[in-house]
Amino acid sequence: MSDEEEDYMSDKFLAGLLDVRPSLVHNRGRKRQIEVESKKEELKKRQRETAASSGNIDNVRLQQSLNKPIPADNKGFQLLAKMGYKAGYGLGQNSDARTEPVGITIKSGRGGLGREAAVAELALKRQEIRRAHLLSRAGIESGEEVSTEAYRRRATHKAEERKLQYDIKRCQQTCESLDLKSAITEPDLDFFWPPKPKDEDESKSDADDPEVEVPAKEEQYNPSEQLELLTGYLRTAYCFCYWCGTHYDDAEDLGSNCPGLTRDEH
Repeated sequence: MSDEEEDYMSDKFLAGLLDVRPSLVHNRGRKRQIEVESKKEELKKRQRETAASSGNIDNVRLQQSLNKPIPADNKGFQLLAKMGYKAGYGLGQNSDARTEPVGITIKSGRGGLGREAAVAELALKRQEIRRAHLLSRAGIESGEEVSTEAYRRRATHKAEERKLQYDIKRCQQTCESLDLKSAITEPDLDFFWPPKPKDEDESKSDADDPEVEVPAKEEQYNPSEQLELLTGYLRTAYCFCYWCGTHYDDAEDLGSNCPGLTRDEH
């Protein structure tokens, strides 16, 4: 064993331990010191518990005393009665004066006077932030109406959007398949075919190459307009009705057997 390493059997090593049971300490002075410290800690713990319970009891007694009306034989009540005070009426000349005494609460904790108000304000702010997070997750703006009817409207709107995107995707797949069968290699509009993922390196090289001609930006259409253009193109070019799911023989067959142009008409 080197000189730098401490001997775990020495008194120096045992003295450095924080939690030592008195029964394991053979030094009478050290054992007595540990017992005294443990008794002090227990006494402090009991004093804290007693102070907290007594503070609550005093507050209860105080509130019970304040809730009782002042008896007529009270000296203070007799002095007020001589000056014109009547029980149940406000104190002073004004009729809307205070009829009950100012509330009193005994402070038993060791926190600052403004701590309780600060903690209450902090809890309120946390509640507001939590509510804002929940609204944002639900897709609701902070100033928007929050009610059962509004929730149903939003849920219906989201369901319609999902259904619309599904119909557009199916129409794009049908349009691409029919165009390819007709030897058409490029769609008339970009959204007529399903979007194809473009390689990032290829897109960067195209953007850096000055000789590559950048195509003109097409006019933007909302999903409803895209679906209307897609179904119209399929009907006109291929006599195909997406809502019927049928490929008709010709335009006359389509016009006589197809109920209409929209989902509602089907």
